Amino acid sequence: MRVTSSSFYKDYAQSVQDQKYKYNKSMEQVQTGRKYDTAAESPLDYYAGKKIDNLYNDAVTKDTMIKDVMNRMEQQEAASRTLYSQMGDLNIKYEQMASASFQGLESTVDTMHTYMLNAQQTMTQDLNTTYENYYVMGGNDGTTVPFTMSDDGYTLTYHHKFAGDDAETTMNLKYNPTNKVFEYSGTDKNGQPMDEDATLKKIVTAMREQGRMSLGYGDITNVRTLPDTYYGGLNMITGVTSDQLRDQDTETLSPNLDANIATFREAMNKSGFALNARAIAATDKYTKSFSDGSTEDQRAAVCEEMNADLAHILQNWDSAMNSVSNTFRRIGVATATLEDVQYRLQTAQDSYIEEYNDHMAIDTYDAIVKMYQNQFSYNAAMQVGSKIMQNSLFDFVH
Repeated sequence: MRVTSSSFYKDYAQSVQDQKYKYNKSMEQVQTGRKYDTAAESPLDYYAGKKIDNLYNDAVTKDTMIKDVMNRMEQQEAASRTLYSQMGDLNIKYEQMASASFQGLESTVDTMHTYMLNAQQTMTQDLNTTYENYYVMGGNDGTTVPFTMSDDGYTLTYHHKFAGDDAETTMNLKYNPTNKVFEYSGTDKNGQPMDEDATLKKIVTAMREQGRMSLGYGDITNVRTLPDTYYGGLNMITGVTSDQLRDQDTETLSPNLDANIATFREAMNKSGFALNARAIAATDKYTKSFSDGSTEDQRAAVCEEMNADLAHILQNWDSAMNSVSNTFRRIGVATATLEDVQYRLQTAQDSYIEEYNDHMAIDTYDAIVKMYQNQFSYNAAMQVGSKIMQNSLFDFVH
């Protein structure tokens, strides 16, 4: 048997490479905290860890989304509460205006009339607030104001961009002070005029839209179990929810727009906008009776008509306010549910971390000790190499 220094060197080189690999591997484990890099090292632990990692990332994503959604819902709740407060102030003004002491002077009536006009604009801005900052929903692309109100307080215009459309659809809700109901018209995405029926179909179609999201609550295969995240716009002022409209659909699940329209018409004519527009019309007519040459009897008749309108408004105002208050009640329930889901997701994240560590994470102390052991072994191997990397007479033996 012939032994040469080259044979020793080959074995030594392989040993050094092994020690270097172990040292690098242990150093990498200390840096990353991972026990395994490939499935081949431990298939069961590796794939179990990957599954847990996916579950953890899903929980983190939903937790982050819930925070954003809750911010959006807080924006909508704040808007609905502001609108409710505004309507409460209006209720006081109606009661004052219905008393004889507020009806004797033109200046007093005109002041009330101006207040009601301003309130109509303020309520419109409250509707727009449900779309601002945190929430872009229902066709609001951030460049188009969803709702605008005419100077006379009669026409509420709704700008909406439906899914798939390149341009907005405009819907006009104009209060008729003679008939004391809203009338409807608009223009479609192509700029073509729409009649009342076509406009109403567009309105209820927009109101049927929902913002349901899979956030760790409910079953994604059953959309109705997922929380809806949109409560603003015309749904808020009328109290007609998207679910209420969808529940009117036929057994074939085709939209029952005729029933939706009937529901919306009735609710809109009893809404805060309709009742306040009625007050605006009544006080405007009475204010003009002071300066249009009306006789005392004629002015008294106009005043009596105004009082009848105010009585109707006060009789229905509580219902209109309840439509708005129901919105922030629903938001409160939804927010409480999301807070509970968020807590459970955060608890799940902690559990996933512990379970993941059981399969994939190293013991830091043991890993550091092992790293230093491998480092010492590698350095020792390098020192041994200097003893065998010399020429020998054996190299010349044939």
